[in-house]
Amino acid sequence: MSQLLPLLAASASLLGLGLVMGTSPTLYAIVIRLLTTSPRAFPAVRWVLLGVALGTTVLLLLFRVVDPRTLTAALRSDTEKLLVSSGIDLLAGLVFLAFGIRALLRLRRPRREHRPSAPAGVEHEQRPWRLVLLGGANAMIGVSGMATMYVTGRVITGASHDFAIQTLLYAVFLVMVLGPYVALTLAWERFPAFAHLITRMLDRISTADTRPLLAAGLLVAAVAFLALGLWGHGHLPALLERVL
Repeated sequence: MSQLLPLLAASASLLGLGLVMGTSPTLYAIVIRLLTTSPRAFPAVRWVLLGVALGTTVLLLLFRVVDPRTLTAALRSDTEKLLVSSGIDLLAGLVFLAFGIRALLRLRRPRREHRPSAPAGVEHEQRPWRLVLLGGANAMIGVSGMATMYVTGRVITGASHDFAIQTLLYAVFLVMVLGPYVALTLAWERFPAFAHLITRMLDRISTADTRPLLAAGLLVAAVAFLALGLWGHGHLPALLERVL
């Protein structure tokens, strides 16, 4: 019983970590696009999920050899100096301001009509090896995914040194990473009303005019970075207190 409790605690932690690792808006968008456009959607989704599983496995094995804390300690001082540089903040603010003004000027032009993507080349884009690479890249690229896999490796190795038990724990983790997408695919196949509802929502989003939101977001980012560059990171909170 004393040996079972740590394994149960590790399994519960891995369920949460798997849900965090699997919750990717980009991956959801890829899967939904395949479901709505691919003539062979379900095999395509399986290839993407295989890539996700391979990507997470590569990260898990990589962090068994390389400790990211060593790299973080070596780069931390230089990175902090770069991030708190007022020149970098001002440059970023000017870039966002230029793009924001450009987006505002485009609001005066008539919006182009939405045209659905042509089906030509769909089979070429959805070759198995391309889909596997797409899923693997989605799993491996990003700081949050790397951090999650590092913690996952620590939880697995801390729970047991037995390779078979570690493999089972990793399987628990993968179930939560891939499970939501498998459930979405099955629901899409077995409940046509659900698939129709999602497709109709996506059609509305794709035809909506998002240019005002884009312009507003760019200008807000410009103001934030210019304020950091002009008044500094240390004085900005006091400035906000005076304004508010």
